[in-house]
Amino acid sequence: MIVILDVSAAIEIILQKSNYLLLQKAVLEADMVLAPDIFIPEISNVAWKYHKLGNFSHEQSVNLSHSGLMLIDQFVSSEDLWRESLSEAVANDHSVYDLLYLICARRNDGIFLTIDKKLQILAKKLRIKIM
Repeated sequence: MIVILDVSAAIEIILQKSNYLLLQKAVLEADMVLAPDIFIPEISNVAWKYHKLGNFSHEQSVNLSHSGLMLIDQFVSSEDLWRESLSEAVANDHSVYDLLYLICARRNDGIFLTIDKKLQILAKKLRIKIM
């Protein structure tokens, strides 16, 4: 099984929030965990926000980002995904950032992991498997 992990689901796992066990199980059982390369700045930005809000020290922020990166087996280049992602973004009035994950999932016949409800709805519309 191939899993495509977005940052919302990664944070859920790392911080052991409400749905983390189900998500963690899927990641652990996956043959391969993929994410578009924008995952790197996205998770780093989330770590920065936790620091900015005063919830995390500098070291905790770095560890959060590192833990997220360690969940991914392979990053997929946005350069390979951008055109199809842009087309779907225009067709579905949704951000290209999010569509990079969905197109990555579609191209790899993967299961998309996210806790973003709007993104789950769009994934269903595009017939992309979600958990």
